[in-house]
Amino acid sequence: MTQALALAGFLRSAGHDLIRVLVGTSPFRSVPEYFGRRIQAPLETFDAPTQVPDRAGQGASAGATLWDVAVRTPAFLRGAARIRSATRGADVVVNFLDLMAGLSRLWPGTHTPSVAVAHNYLFLHPRLGRLPGPALTRRLVMTYVRATAARCETRIALSFGPMGEAGGDRLAVAPPLLRPGLEALHVSDGDYLLAYALNPGYGAVLAEWQRRHPEVPVHCYLDGGTAALKDPPPDGFHAHALNDEAFLRHLAGCRAYVGSAGFESICEALYLGKPALAVPTAGHFEQTLNGWDAQRAGAARVGSYHDVGEFWAEPPVPSARTVSDFRSWVARAPETIVGLIERAASGAR
Repeated sequence: MTQALALAGFLRSAGHDLIRVLVGTSPFRSVPEYFGRRIQAPLETFDAPTQVPDRAGQGASAGATLWDVAVRTPAFLRGAARIRSATRGADVVVNFLDLMAGLSRLWPGTHTPSVAVAHNYLFLHPRLGRLPGPALTRRLVMTYVRATAARCETRIALSFGPMGEAGGDRLAVAPPLLRPGLEALHVSDGDYLLAYALNPGYGAVLAEWQRRHPEVPVHCYLDGGTAALKDPPPDGFHAHALNDEAFLRHLAGCRAYVGSAGFESICEALYLGKPALAVPTAGHFEQTLNGWDAQRAGAARVGSYHDVGEFWAEPPVPSARTVSDFRSWVARAPETIVGLIERAASGAR
């Protein structure tokens, strides 16, 4: 959704209209209030599969996820049909790694050009070589990734840096889509740790860490804020509901950042010159790949929440040259990505 907000601004600046936004939802993930307010287009939701949190509220539960898929499959199919109907007549559809949007392309008579945008498509790039993790898991995850881009004209692989030509396969490497306003933030070296917890159980882990280190203030963003935590947090632990502008202000002023191995937040930390500890969410193999790529690119250190103390004691600050090169790469995003979408819409190859 943060990528969609950034792209919406780029497209409007280029003279294009965003006529509709469709967001997949589930009982386990909500659409942040700020997204509906800032996207500035008619917003519709549909049922989409998700990785269901385990009982501890930390990683994903394979059994619960499969059960959720079995129960909600009819709703998923209705969602895919709705996407096909809603996108008919548009000049181009942009899909941010959504499986139902990808599968909707397989319906007979679907002719609207489509572009798929995600960091995950970078793992299809031949120059990356062998990816980490078990071979079967890699194949399953990459099958899912390919399915999200079914019958699309172009896969846009967002990357921490240039990668060169992909050798066909409708794959183009592009800079990250970062939220606007980063360049205007005042960057300072504060005395607090900023955190993002994908699932509430990780928020509880971070709160317990802060309880053992009361001298370190922690600002933690998680879906639901304080209400998502089962126990009252210690005084130095500040839980915040998801808010894009507040998160970026805290990121600009923190000493270091720790969070799930999500692509955008690591990019934002690097853009602002902040040390980042990427903690892949258990059961989310795509985050294992994200963390591997971030460490490969020098954007973050990969670890676990057991490493927070060591990380805080000596956070690895990115060099000024690394930050400058990354900012130059990010500045190329509007021209690069809008150009790829325009070519797809016009039928150019």
